[in-house]
Amino acid sequence: MGPLYGRAILEWPLLLASATVFGTAFFAIVVGDQDGLPRDAMVCAVAPVWRMAAVAIAVISPFVLLGITAEMAGTSLRSAVALVPEVMAQTHAGEVWRTFLPVAAILVFAVLLPMSAWTRILAVCACAALLIFLEALAGHAIDKGPVAVAIDFVHEAAAGTWIGALIAFRMTAHRTAPPPLWVEKAARKVSTTAAWSVAAIAISGSFSAYQELGLDLYRLLYSTYGRTLVIKVVVFCVVLSIAAYNRERLMPEVSKADVQSTLLRNVGFESLILGLAVMGLASLLGNTPPATGHMMMHSHAVADRPVAHHAEMHLEPIKSK
Repeated sequence: MGPLYGRAILEWPLLLASATVFGTAFFAIVVGDQDGLPRDAMVCAVAPVWRMAAVAIAVISPFVLLGITAEMAGTSLRSAVALVPEVMAQTHAGEVWRTFLPVAAILVFAVLLPMSAWTRILAVCACAALLIFLEALAGHAIDKGPVAVAIDFVHEAAAGTWIGALIAFRMTAHRTAPPPLWVEKAARKVSTTAAWSVAAIAISGSFSAYQELGLDLYRLLYSTYGRTLVIKVVVFCVVLSIAAYNRERLMPEVSKADVQSTLLRNVGFESLILGLAVMGLASLLGNTPPATGHMMMHSHAVADRPVAHHAEMHLEPIKSK
């Protein structure tokens, strides 16, 4: 398994966990106390997701850092262990991870320590948002400046908002048995949240794609980056079709019990495809060399190039020590 796929496999659960925690916490803020279901009940419903995701982030993060170090130094994972302190001290990636790891630890405390529901929601949401921003700061976008980083953050945060709203809505409906009126109103908020999220994803994704590919159809069709992007867009459209069906066919009659049942089932499929397929492809795309210049899919430049972002991160001095 090449470095490209190894990093993607490691970073996919990290990205998914951060996005899910952010989105579920944000939805808890948006919905709040309403129609006979207190905010505390929603927090209890999604708390298992927060705990699992926070632990996953804390456990996976060191391995992702180790993988980054190994790729930057061009060495094995075992040999990279000794280089981690120098990477942390001397590179942009290390600077990002010096912040990422403590924030991941704070997130664990935020989901485990006793505190009020409102305090927990705010703490969890803030930590997850910062983790998403740091992931954007460590990706391809940093090569193109702060605007690109901000766009990348918006893209991932919007995806997390969509996924989180779906998961929080479904888990709350199944674990707390809320009144039908709550399901109806919450479903409308999920629909609105998804619509805004899709708009943000489409705009930010188009910006990022243009930066990486320009208007070059050849790069889109024949580079690894372009083909991965095409697959991601196709899968995204599948998810969008489910969301459109829910919004246009089910939402007008969402007050009916049988329609609510169908909606909850569809929401489960929607969140599953978003989390497994779309976020997985997003992770793969984030670890794919940009399709610029001569770096096409068939060229040795792409095949042999380590996935080490940022030209300033030279580790030859570290390797020679």
